[in-house]
Amino acid sequence: MKLLAILVGADGTAACLDAATTLARAADVPQIEALNVEVDPERLVAASEEIDIQRLRESHEGSAQQRSAAVHAAYAAWFADAHEDAARVEWKSVVGAEAETVKAEAAQADVVVIVMAREGSMDGSDALEAAIFGSGKPTLLVPADWRAGKRKHFDHVVVALSNTEIAEHAIAGSATILRKATRVTALRIGSEDDPATGLISDIEALGITPELHIVARGEGDLGEQIASEAQALGADLIVAGAYRHGEIIEWLAGGTTRHLLAAAKLPLLLAH
Repeated sequence: MKLLAILVGADGTAACLDAATTLARAADVPQIEALNVEVDPERLVAASEEIDIQRLRESHEGSAQQRSAAVHAAYAAWFADAHEDAARVEWKSVVGAEAETVKAEAAQADVVVIVMAREGSMDGSDALEAAIFGSGKPTLLVPADWRAGKRKHFDHVVVALSNTEIAEHAIAGSATILRKATRVTALRIGSEDDPATGLISDIEALGITPELHIVARGEGDLGEQIASEAQALGADLIVAGAYRHGEIIEWLAGGTTRHLLAAAKLPLLLAH
């Protein structure tokens, strides 16, 4: 079995690998593929506009080879730091387009969670889009400065309840994580008679008795309120459905998931 960890930048490499090994321990996964995509405009088969954009990056971010070398150096530094589970991580570098490569590699991953760090780069955005919309698998996202420390699993998990099937998908995809947690909170921004609270039965079906936390809808963005409530509860991880509509509509009009991504200072497990 294999878990895919997408390394989208040097700054987030350690966080991504920490999260991947934490998850692999919880799920008893023997192998982690640490994937770096080298988006080289001179070897890229893509529209001319995409190639021009990639060339423009070089003045600010360095060449594709330099960016890839920086990621590998961060990987090597993490590996050399005597991590308990470092031996199960294998480096893989592929030259190609970020989104297409991530989709192809995700299709070969056995574990239903793809791990990547949240970085504000073009590669990070492309990888996130491919992982969420193109893989069909839940995606674990961690802030670039997140560290596992001595954490063996995600101790307190907050599940954001919503009236959509994607919330059910997120719960099913996080089953292993939820079972390892010592505390699971079902969070609903709404009212006590909201139909979304019925999703507690999906969590209970996993053999887990969650705490129910209901908060009235505030005036701000829903994603920001979910992040704020989860952080106030002391969560280690938020599980949530992501992007309830199709890809094009979400990028044009979607809001809750984008606000959640922007506001959360802790790991997110998202499923579309």
